[in-house]
Amino acid sequence: MTTSIPIIIKVALLLFLKTTDGFTSPPDVLSKKTTLLATSPDASSTSTKTKTIEVITTKNNETSSNTVFVAFTREKGKNAKLREKLLDNPAIQKKGIDLDIIEIPAIEHADGDDKQKLIDLLSDAEEFGNSFDCVVITSPEAARVLASAIDEVASITSATILESFLNDNKITLAAVGKATSKELERLGFKVGFVPSQANGETLAAELPPKAEGVVTKVLYPASAKARNDIQEGLDAREDATFQLQRLNTYDTIPATFTKEQLATIDQIEIACFGSPSAVKAWLQNIDIKEGYQDLDEEEKKRLGPHGNGNVVAACIGTTSAKACLESGRWNATDIYYPKENPGVDSWAATIAQASGDVYERKCWS
Repeated sequence: MTTSIPIIIKVALLLFLKTTDGFTSPPDVLSKKTTLLATSPDASSTSTKTKTIEVITTKNNETSSNTVFVAFTREKGKNAKLREKLLDNPAIQKKGIDLDIIEIPAIEHADGDDKQKLIDLLSDAEEFGNSFDCVVITSPEAARVLASAIDEVASITSATILESFLNDNKITLAAVGKATSKELERLGFKVGFVPSQANGETLAAELPPKAEGVVTKVLYPASAKARNDIQEGLDAREDATFQLQRLNTYDTIPATFTKEQLATIDQIEIACFGSPSAVKAWLQNIDIKEGYQDLDEEEKKRLGPHGNGNVVAACIGTTSAKACLESGRWNATDIYYPKENPGVDSWAATIAQASGDVYERKCWS
């Protein structure tokens, strides 16, 4: 059984939802805590890992009052599908909104402390097959880490046997949602389970046990910054018993923006966040730009929208939206996220909804 710190879900967030064309903004409620610096998962580490990266922009040479400036904050090379879905959105085309999309990557992935442990487990396929009944994958990046770990042991004969364990459903491969499932399938894996809603709580509640009265052994290769929803959810199950081993196989490192990137922020009206780490990295860079580093957390919360760069937040799902809300630096009506089925399609529709609202406000101002 796992041991973890419970995460308090704000009752207000669940009870008071503002819905606009199927999308939701959480209420204007301040939180108890927010963290702005992403540090090494090793508590003994005294350094903060950061990486400076370039800004990528497709800004038009000329802009008009129809222009809405949007920042994509995911890593370089991972925005093509989101861009395509957003530009093809009927609402954008119907209103004649000119989107100026600027890529400002806020995070980058790096190996986690447990990456080698995953490789070691995979190196003995027979032992691996006897040790686990299920492997839980909760992001496309986790899928890629699993595939790369298998590649690490590809020179060992047992690697082929290992893949058969996963692809023949001798070990159930569980994906948190459609995007993760598609990435696993692209990498050659056979997905055995996807929950009805793409989040850790639902996955933990719906994950089928191996058999009645038998302990189901689960391997969870995760981000070092992933929450404890899955551990806590499996622990709370009364219909079955699960034994979970979590490995922090990758980490998200906040980027330190260049002077050019910081200047570009002044143009941005909508920032698109695909993870809580991206939210925290964005705010960390706003602190640098505006000189807020020496303020304590309560003082930063009192900054309101000035503390986020005066941008609307368009989030991929509830987890990122909660990170915005709990920072205390967004008005609740300025946080957009899909009401259900988080993924690239619904995220693009959310950004389109936010763009329409920003555009209309500009027309009336």
